[in-house]
Formats: sequence, structure tokens, C-alpha cells
Amino acid sequence: MAEALRMLMRPRLPMLLAVVLLALAATLAGPVTAGAATADSGLVVPLHEAVYHGSVRRIPVRAGLQLERQGDGLYVYRSWVEPRGLLGFVRRQLIETSLVRVERDQQITPLSYRRHDGLGGRDSDIRFDPVAGQVHIHYRDTRTTSAWEPGIFDLLTIRLVLAHDLARDALEDVYRIVDDRSRIEEVDVEVVGRETLDTPLGRLDTVLLEYRSQRRDRIYRLWIAPDMHAALVRLEQHEGGELRGSLGLVSYREL
Repeated sequence: MAEALRMLMRPRLPMLLAVVLLALAATLAGPVTAGAATADSGLVVPLHEAVYHGSVRRIPVRAGLQLERQGDGLYVYRSWVEPRGLLGFVRRQLIETSLVRVERDQQITPLSYRRHDGLGGRDSDIRFDPVAGQVHIHYRDTRTTSAWEPGIFDLLTIRLVLAHDLARDALEDVYRIVDDRSRIEEVDVEVVGRETLDTPLGRLDTVLLEYRSQRRDRIYRLWIAPDMHAALVRLEQHEGGELRGSLGLVSYREL
């Protein structure tokens, strides 16, 4: 337990948790069933809350996602991850929150992204200015302003965008994300096949997808359940040919 606790406090682990969250839940989605769209906008993904159990570098974790309506065309997307099991007494979380706007043409525009890293103390705040075509980033003690254009998303909003696009049969081959150090990265998505998984919610038919980073040697494997309105059932992160983290769905409900 002492060794596990030391691993938990290492600076590298919070970044790995953030990477796991990058591909978490509605990152990608299969076709949704009729009625999944919200009634008052073009957003296809339903308002929902999901909880996952898994491990990162052999550290047991609990993670969650929540999509809520903030106002007319505005939505808040949240994710969190924390230790569980013997390390559950470490009351620290990695929390990410994004505010997005759904446009009339069904495109999603990021407005803000915040990360509170209670595990490693590396908080960040990203503000998008669609009118000026800029993105303002505050990371630790550094503030930067970079050029921005539609089609560049934060690390959390990209999940919602991919789920939304795939569900409406508008998935693109390449997407772009900006991180808290102003770096822009391209990611590729591929539909690999279909599998049936045994879960705490029963046997679920899933679509297997791979999410690849062009800049890093990372591959994410996601099992999506189309009959559950594109809910993520399982996630694996591979790096350097090794399994670095995995998450499995334990509960899901629409809000």
C-alpha cells in the first residue's frame, strides 16, 4: 500500500489520468437510437451521467462523466477521476469542466475549459474567443494567447464533438485539440469492429473504435454501445505496446 501511495503522488500519474480522461466515455460514439437527441437543440448526445471503475498504472480509480444543459444552446460537460479501494482515503480528484455552445448548423463551439488537478496541483484555465479568433490559456504561472479557428477543441470538448459527429454520421478523419501549453495536436479515429461484452449492466453489444494520437505513441481502444445512446462501455489506453490504463462502465443514467 505504501508503494501504491508513492506512485499516486508521483508527478507523472496525474498526467496519465488526464490522458485516460481524454478518451473517456462519450469520446466516440456509434449511431444513437431514435429519441436520443435533446428536444431543444441540435445536440445529439443525451444529457447523462456515467460512472466507471478501472486502474491506471495498477492504481485502482473511479471516474465519471456528466453532461448537463446550462441554457439555450449551452452545455456543461464534466469529468472526474479519483483513487478508490485501499487508496480511497486520499480525497483528491482530477476534475475537468467544459462549457460549449451548439450552433444552429449543429456544430459545437468550445467556450471555456478548466482543470482542477487535486492530485498533482497543475490547474489550467482555457478561454476561447470565437469573435476575435483567439484562445487564452492560463497554465500554472504562465499566460498565453494564440490564434484559434473553428475545429480546434480543448481536451474535454473533443469527446463530446466526436460522439455528436459520429452519431449524426458526420465523423471526420482528423480532429485537432489544443492543450494547456498551447500545443495543437491532430488525432485520428477508426472503427475496428463489433464485440459483445459482459458488464455489471448485463451483456452489451458494442462497436470497437481506436483513437490514435499523431504526435505521441498512444492508442486508445473504446467499446461503445449504440443501443445505450452511444455510451462508452470500456476504455483501454496503450502506450509503447503496453496497457497503461483501463476503465469499465458500472452505472449509467440519462438526466
